[in-house]
Amino acid sequence: MQHTFKKICVLLVFLLLLPLQAKADIVFSVHANNPPFVYVEGKELKGFAVDLAKEIGKVLNEKVDFLPTSYQSEAIEAVKDGRADAVLVMGFYEGAGNSLVPTDPYFYPYYVMAVRKGSNLKLDDLKQKSVAVVGGSALESYLISNGFKNVVSLASHEEVLEALESGQVDGAFMVEQSYGYLTEKLEISDTILLPEKVQLAQYAIGVSEKNSILRVRLNDAIRQLQVSGVYDQLVERWLGKNELSPAFVNTLVRNIAIGAAIGAIVVALVFYWVLKMLRSNRRELAAAYEQLAAENQQLLASYEEILNANKELEDMRAKEKSLLGLMGQLRPDVEDESFYSYLLELALSLVPEAQAGSILVRDDDGYVRFRAIRGYSSLLSTLDLRPEWVYRPQGVEVVRELRDSAMPPEIAAVFSSARPSPIVVSLAAPLIVNKQWYGSVFVDSFEEVDFNEQSIELFESLTSLASAFTALKVHERTANRFLKEIILILVKALEYRDPYTAGHSERVAKIASDFASFIGYTGSTSEDIYWAGILHDIGKVGIPDFVLKKPGSLTPEEYAEMKKHPVFSEEILEGSETLRKYAKWVESHHERWDGKGYPKGLMGEEIPLEGRILSLADSFDAMSTDRPYRKGKNIQESIEEILRCSGTQFDPYLATQFTHFLKRYFL
Repeated sequence: MQHTFKKICVLLVFLLLLPLQAKADIVFSVHANNPPFVYVEGKELKGFAVDLAKEIGKVLNEKVDFLPTSYQSEAIEAVKDGRADAVLVMGFYEGAGNSLVPTDPYFYPYYVMAVRKGSNLKLDDLKQKSVAVVGGSALESYLISNGFKNVVSLASHEEVLEALESGQVDGAFMVEQSYGYLTEKLEISDTILLPEKVQLAQYAIGVSEKNSILRVRLNDAIRQLQVSGVYDQLVERWLGKNELSPAFVNTLVRNIAIGAAIGAIVVALVFYWVLKMLRSNRRELAAAYEQLAAENQQLLASYEEILNANKELEDMRAKEKSLLGLMGQLRPDVEDESFYSYLLELALSLVPEAQAGSILVRDDDGYVRFRAIRGYSSLLSTLDLRPEWVYRPQGVEVVRELRDSAMPPEIAAVFSSARPSPIVVSLAAPLIVNKQWYGSVFVDSFEEVDFNEQSIELFESLTSLASAFTALKVHERTANRFLKEIILILVKALEYRDPYTAGHSERVAKIASDFASFIGYTGSTSEDIYWAGILHDIGKVGIPDFVLKKPGSLTPEEYAEMKKHPVFSEEILEGSETLRKYAKWVESHHERWDGKGYPKGLMGEEIPLEGRILSLADSFDAMSTDRPYRKGKNIQESIEEILRCSGTQFDPYLATQFTHFLKRYFL
């Protein structure tokens, strides 16, 4: 607790001094108690993420500043209310429902469990014991959702470790790098890590969705730091050491140079001695001099060879690191444009003979489009090309004077205007998936050059990785289409059993996803809500026909049977690794804000936000649709009913927003 008090005092001094500083171009808000990523030492903000932000500022030629906060929630609020431009360290993970938009991840932390030495506790044992964690974090949510019964929330990582060391708790859950940093700093030696590790969240910079330009610039800066090697130097400095570091290589070269100098001195002494001994014999002296001069020249040549070999070794290590970094991007969660742009930048840095390049990929609609462009006008990205218009190399090829003759004249004219000069020679390679052509990669030169063997080999390696990524994305899209078609077939089969609700699931899905976009959800989250809406009544397959198809009101016993369908839906979706994330949303779509809903009687914000959205969409469709035993309400009547049930059945804020949504799109 004493450490925490000191840190709060330092933070207060930090906050008081902030108004005295010059206005920065980019202000990062940051929770200043997350060592070694961010922490305060004396009056200075330090850490891996702080140095990364400063390097980003250098790349963008912008002045950066920091707004330290005591809690992560305050850092997020600073971006929302405009006091900061971005949150520097923010953990993003699937299903988190973050209010800010992440950049590409810049670090993938592992989370670890620490126990006291000699306790002999295993991970499963700790589910019944007390485990300390920083409160309000993704770590706390993870422990609770995975069956840990006694989670103790504390203010900082230091308090978490001190609680473990003092015996107040049985385990401590935190980021692996924070554990290593703090055990050394606090001189804690009586704790150990369990072997299990969890990769839960990805560290990225959080930006307001309204500031998309800043997000693109930050992504470009991070990629430049990764390609240049600066990012790796920061990682080695703060998060780990590399035994073959540049410092080690430089020391080796310096020692060799010293050895060469000593050798030269020895040779000079020998030469002086020989000169003195053989002064009487000029011919022999001249021969000895020539021999010594030749040996000295040979020694200097050997030294130069060592320096050249060292430079080649460093260049090769840098290229290997770049390829390894690209291999790390071969993941389904990486966006197509991000990967292809990174690959093309890397290709142009590894093939110095080229000045421009492009990557074209065939989309599911059959058209070929530019996914990455460097050195050409962005007009190219607006084109929809037929496959037969695009050059298809059979392998890695050197192509001279690449022609546009296969294209219609108007398309060829766009290509001609987009180039600063005619292309003289290109390296080209195909993107192959299941032995089929899916696109091409080009790096181009506007002057006559010969691509050397190393450039061709590196380009071939890059395009092989590009084909692997393209195949990954093609198979992912195919699997997603197949899964979605199966889902729609199952929902249609359910509607055959319950003809009175035909089309209900599709309508609920459309209304819920449109409403989610209306209140600020974007991208994949809005699409997830759509598919949760499609599946929200899938559990009705377990309801008997005499209950499901009854045209009139249900008896209490029949209603009790019908109320089981959200539980059945949750159990069905929990059985699928892909659909599991929708399970709790679907299970809660009949819960009420006042706690009188079913199946669990959840109240207020205990109900998942997505479940509250589905509840509004489901209720609106039910009340506005005709049934055999009643006529549906019109839009105005539905709005009045939703407002009447605000604060009892529905989340009052969402209910108000939903009526605005209905007035805009349905009246």
